[in-house]
Amino acid sequence: MLSLLNFLLRIYYAVRYGTSFPPFESKTFACGCTLIHAALPLSSMFLPLPAKRNFNLPMIWLEFRLHSILFSCRHVVCTVVTILELWPTQAFGQTAGPMMAECVLKAGIVLSVVKFAHIITETHGSREQRTTNAMPYPENVSLEEQVAIKREYTKKQFGATMMAVFPGSTAFAATFAFAPLYAIQAAPFMMTLVRKGKCGSLAYHCVYATCLTYPVCLYHVFVRRGNFFFVDVAIGAVYMLTYNLRIHRRWTNEILWSVIVPLVVMVWIYIPQLEEALVPVTMRSNLYFGLWLVLVGREVFHHARTFAPFFSKKSFSENDSKTRLPTCKNHSHDFLRRMCMHARTHASIPDSGAFKSPSARI
Repeated sequence: MLSLLNFLLRIYYAVRYGTSFPPFESKTFACGCTLIHAALPLSSMFLPLPAKRNFNLPMIWLEFRLHSILFSCRHVVCTVVTILELWPTQAFGQTAGPMMAECVLKAGIVLSVVKFAHIITETHGSREQRTTNAMPYPENVSLEEQVAIKREYTKKQFGATMMAVFPGSTAFAATFAFAPLYAIQAAPFMMTLVRKGKCGSLAYHCVYATCLTYPVCLYHVFVRRGNFFFVDVAIGAVYMLTYNLRIHRRWTNEILWSVIVPLVVMVWIYIPQLEEALVPVTMRSNLYFGLWLVLVGREVFHHARTFAPFFSKKSFSENDSKTRLPTCKNHSHDFLRRMCMHARTHASIPDSGAFKSPSARI
């Protein structure tokens, strides 16, 4: 409950002030609220879970829980360090020395998490049937749509890692280090509901896709608020480069993040400085607003097209049909069964078992 309330508070702050951690909030309170999101997954360690995965429904299992704990702690640590302004560029300025030290520290965090995730997979999971590529989907989602959705899920995982290492002010960097926690912690929560029979795969994917889309909305709508900067294009290019190097060029995670983490830090520090020096102030207002509209329109169209199968009328109608009351045929069967029971009681007719069925209700 505390985690949910903090999520709602951070959304309110983002909508109202353009940052999830406004300057007037005390650092003690902000860090305490953030640490709740590490305590939540750690507390789940006391609950029993099956070691083997269910491939028919998105139910939580041991490997996924351990991964969820690991990635939640990564973002909690990065957020808390940013709030306390302990990164070298926050403490000593955005010069070459502090910037290189920050690159090393952040790359160390990312690579440590990669190493622990690898150990968890080797111990409790499978290298072929991973969380994303073996995820079950609702029946109405075609194979082509599944491929597009899986691609988007994978991209968002790279984006989450990049957000964890964003440099800058507390108001900016902490906001995006915290943002991926919505999807990271919504996934095990929804998987737990599926395991308890409270919802199905459609509800899981709807919630998860919405939480994955939130950081994009946070960035372009709540933080930028109609403003466009060249760094937005540059970081988008790094985002796509990361995906292509890992998926198509098959770079290892160790080499990939050793290159990408310093690149992300340098892009966020140097591109705004170049823009400030090269682009006149008089050119920025109307031109930048037009570019912002184009960028936001592209993101809206892309996400709407990718995740549309989860929110279509067909999806919800098929989901409702699975929870509908028994059909007339089942009611007729039930009626005949009751009549036979009545006859046997009064005439001592032996039960032949002809009306026994898993769907009969007596």
